Amino acid sequence: MIEPVEKKISKRTIWTVALVVIMLISIFGVAKLVTSPDFNASMIDTLDEKKATVLKVSLSAAATSTALSLLPGDVASPIANEIAELTTYFIIILGAILLEKMLLSVIGHLTFVYIIPLACILGVIYLYTKREVLKVLAIKMTIFGLVLFMAIPASIKVSELIYASYETQVAQTLQAAEANNAFIEEQKNDLAEEDKNWFEKASDYLSNLTSKVGVGISSMIKKGEETLSYMMDTIAVLIITSCVLPIVVILIFTWIIKILFGFDALEARKWLNVKR
Repeated sequence: MIEPVEKKISKRTIWTVALVVIMLISIFGVAKLVTSPDFNASMIDTLDEKKATVLKVSLSAAATSTALSLLPGDVASPIANEIAELTTYFIIILGAILLEKMLLSVIGHLTFVYIIPLACILGVIYLYTKREVLKVLAIKMTIFGLVLFMAIPASIKVSELIYASYETQVAQTLQAAEANNAFIEEQKNDLAEEDKNWFEKASDYLSNLTSKVGVGISSMIKKGEETLSYMMDTIAVLIITSCVLPIVVILIFTWIIKILFGFDALEARKWLNVKR
């Protein structure tokens, strides 16, 4: 009788030491590695580049909206207002990018300093109390922590791959918007040279669209409409790659967990009670 008890105690001691070592390695080794600036440097650079692109497109949209709103007679106000309303979408996209960047920096620390060590502590408590709920909870927390740690970088990587195929289109949109802004300003300057009082008499010129001023104002409005179309396409790409895809990837990870591990308590208990 003494020998089995000693064997049992020895096995429990080995598991206890193993869990304590894993906890220490997680806190003082892995946590420092995954939170170092170099570990996620490439992903952070990618997010910073996307952020810079969003800011450039947003500023270009604001410039176009301002230029059109200054045309006389409110002839371009509807287009200018629609372009100005795109600011809300740019703010949402920037918020999503900043959230991804913060999660990327924090998630490693959260996982390996808190979640994994807590799971190890629950595992040690289980070894001495034999309460199955603690074992189930410890394994669930470990799986959750590791999946959480992998899900954020994976979602950013998938978004990066999809965005790369549309990056040229976004750059062309930015160039087209800047060209349209330059065209509008150039037209305004040309009209000012043609007639110093064109601004006050614009309504008269608009009634005669064949006049140089009427044609100039019509062309400016057309360029504004083109810019609005380009901006909407770009916003669609940025929302999908910055907001939708990360959520979809995380949901896929959650779905995989449920398939592989049966994440409800009953299935987890059945899986854990297989021959030890």
